[in-house]
Amino acid sequence: MESRNYICNYCRKVYIPKRRGVQKFCSNSCRVGSHNLEKKKSKTGLVPAPQTVKSENTKIEKMSLAGVGNATFGTFAAELVKSIFAKEENKPATKGDLKLISSKLERFQIIKNMNPNFNGQKAYYDNQQKIIVYI
Repeated sequence: MESRNYICNYCRKVYIPKRRGVQKFCSNSCRVGSHNLEKKKSKTGLVPAPQTVKSENTKIEKMSLAGVGNATFGTFAAELVKSIFAKEENKPATKGDLKLISSKLERFQIIKNMNPNFNGQKAYYDNQQKIIVYI
């Protein structure tokens, strides 16, 4: 890692590089700003003035317990509102719902060559009770 100071090619601020090799810019925003400046130069042929120098006391945001709590509370509130106002038929199927449907499909199998009863119900064979039922 470098120990000597360099000058940013975009904002002209003195910095110590954080990566191996020689960095041309002190930050990603300066690198992107320089790239945009080069694009403007090539389109118009004029050289626009670079952006103003950034302040030395740039605050780096870190993860905090309050932020995690706010995100958790927001997610919980959104899920609560969704569960209250969503109709039951519009809610997504759960793993338990799918298991229940598959167990019903495996338990009852339609008998295709048997006519419906007097109420119009079709005949099914119940695999658990080993009988014919009309559903």
